[in-house]
Amino acid sequence: MTAASTETRAPHRRPPVSLDDIAAVTPVLAHYTATAIVQGVWQRPGLNARERRVTTLAAFIARGQTIGLPHYFRLALDSGLTPAELSELVTHLAFYAGWPNAFEAVAPLKDLFDERGIGADQLPAATLPLLPVNVALPDAADSRAATTAGIGAVSPGLGHFTATLLHDEVWRRPGLAPHLRNLATLVALIAGGQAQLLPRYLPRALLAGVTREQLSEVLAQLAFYAGWPVTVAALPVLEAFFAQQA
Repeated sequence: MTAASTETRAPHRRPPVSLDDIAAVTPVLAHYTATAIVQGVWQRPGLNARERRVTTLAAFIARGQTIGLPHYFRLALDSGLTPAELSELVTHLAFYAGWPNAFEAVAPLKDLFDERGIGADQLPAATLPLLPVNVALPDAADSRAATTAGIGAVSPGLGHFTATLLHDEVWRRPGLAPHLRNLATLVALIAGGQAQLLPRYLPRALLAGVTREQLSEVLAQLAFYAGWPVTVAALPVLEAFFAQQA
């Protein structure tokens, strides 16, 4: 075994793609990126800057698309999201997009934290006082009943972790406001192609302050960041849900 084979190598990091890079390959894509996204979607009033950053990051992490994470994590901090909020966002999405996708987000976020001198003192602790159930989970009774009757009946282990870990702990952590936590969850479901689960989470999101108008704007943004097909696939589910609410 050679010295070279035993030394620790830093993982390869792809540099961010610039507009010049895009234009060198497809000028029209660079044009649409500048006009439809930078000058278009991001300037629309339906979501504030923090909500748009959470929407984009949740979509990238849910889909395992890491190339844009360094750029958008940086923009998120510059838009007012705190290191604690980004830390909680990655943790929350581990449950809704899977541990591997969350781990893919760790390296670029750690690089940014190292660059800006962000340490553990600015991040939420592993254990801390939780939000009251009625604040974090205003639909707690219905949610627990659904877990017991549905998930737990098929997989007692999954039902246990859903009730005691996901519902009773993760959702009640104070590092990410319920409004943003719910928004990130809905985005992860849509971007991950799990729109059929939206009716289970939409009532909670509405109680947390996510509006129908914001969801409409989320769809407009996700079309660019997750693709038209997976976004359009969510339309009938949302339409049916809101028709029932009328």
